[in-house]
Amino acid sequence: MIKELALPGPEQPVIDESRLLAEFGGDREILAELRDLFLAQAPPLRDSILASLDTGNLVDLVRDAHSLKGSCATYGAPRLTMVCKEMEMSGKAGDLETARAYRDAFETEFVALSEGIKRVAQN
Repeated sequence: MIKELALPGPEQPVIDESRLLAEFGGDREILAELRDLFLAQAPPLRDSILASLDTGNLVDLVRDAHSLKGSCATYGAPRLTMVCKEMEMSGKAGDLETARAYRDAFETEFVALSEGIKRVAQN
């Protein structure tokens, strides 16, 4: 049985730029560097997670979902953080079916975050 994914509501931003600004002392240059780093590193993790779901490779799924979860938490992205956490936990439990059930939410939140993070530090 797949548990309902309790994402933060629509009032919760995909990425919390104000929290990031506060965390990094308002330095938009640092945020721009973090944005660029995320945009370079996250797509290969996404691709590996999707491939792991397709092939059933739970070892890679757990590793990559954990890595992306940490990056998302750092960037103030609670929605994708939660999806990655659920996929990681399902993988650790050996429950590929449940991990695969989160695929649509994963892809939707990844696209939303990727679009949102491109705007970070541009203001």
